[in-house]
Amino acid sequence: MIEKVVAKFIDLIGKAIYEKHQDKIIFAISVHSIECWLLPLCYSDKRKAKIVNCINTVDEKLKKSGMKIRLQNKKGEKNVESYREISEKYCKHKTLIKLYIENPSLKIFIAEVEKRNIVIDED
Repeated sequence: MIEKVVAKFIDLIGKAIYEKHQDKIIFAISVHSIECWLLPLCYSDKRKAKIVNCINTVDEKLKKSGMKIRLQNKKGEKNVESYREISEKYCKHKTLIKLYIENPSLKIFIAEVEKRNIVIDED
């Protein structure tokens, strides 16, 4: 699925432009939603690798943890501040390195960063 999405983006960008700048482009494609990348921060069981219904799975954990924040409100609108608060944990290098392997599409993205020898500074 990720390969098909990347191919579609390359078509949209234009092959000539992509080929000229491909060393500067990294595609961050989450399967099926970006909320899935948050699961390793919330769970230590098999749910950390889910690729469907991730927003509800994260919100379920937040509710059970007694946290007042949610990724979406009752109308289904996303709360940007909640995303920032939860994902901020990935700013810690040790946390990111420990958890990225737990989610399939996040693992593919980080592998691409590593393949290009892009260094993510430690805290």
